[in-house]
Amino acid sequence: MGTGVYRLAMIDHTVEMAGPELRERAFEHEAMPHTASLLRAAITITRDAAVAEDLVQETLLRAWRFFDRFDQGTNCKAWLFRIMLNLSTRVREKRTAESISSIPLDETHASTNGDFLQQLLIRRAFEALPPDQRTVLHLAIVDGFTCKEIAELLSLPMGTVMSRLSRGRAALRDHLAGQEPVRGKEMC
Repeated sequence: MGTGVYRLAMIDHTVEMAGPELRERAFEHEAMPHTASLLRAAITITRDAAVAEDLVQETLLRAWRFFDRFDQGTNCKAWLFRIMLNLSTRVREKRTAESISSIPLDETHASTNGDFLQQLLIRRAFEALPPDQRTVLHLAIVDGFTCKEIAELLSLPMGTVMSRLSRGRAALRDHLAGQEPVRGKEMC
């Protein structure tokens, strides 16, 4: 497929398009459905809703700018997450320790049958995890990436991803059970 030709897989057929005006349609079809997943992950990574929104906006801007380099038919979600994770490293380096804030649990998402406190406890336990474990857990549990995909996204060995996932789950379980997570050499 040549440069500037976009292929959209529709329900019953595939449409090939060419030209800059059709680039937008291809981008909307391929990339834009992943915006909510990007935002959820960005909030987890940055721990600040405003910074997360900026990160997602910058991610989509870069994806748009380099959409010609995207290999049609491959995993667009993984491509977008790779862009966002690269950008998040820069954002994290720019932020100072005192600017990091917790994200309040949005009360509109809490159910009326008393789950609010449980959700708040889970969110606080999740935020207490080290950033590397928190990121891997979010990518696996919330966004549904496999260990192999996470390893590729984060440029880590598969064993490191599996270790962080296991230790993150154990620390989360311990924290929710009221125990202090074990910190030491074995923690990532």
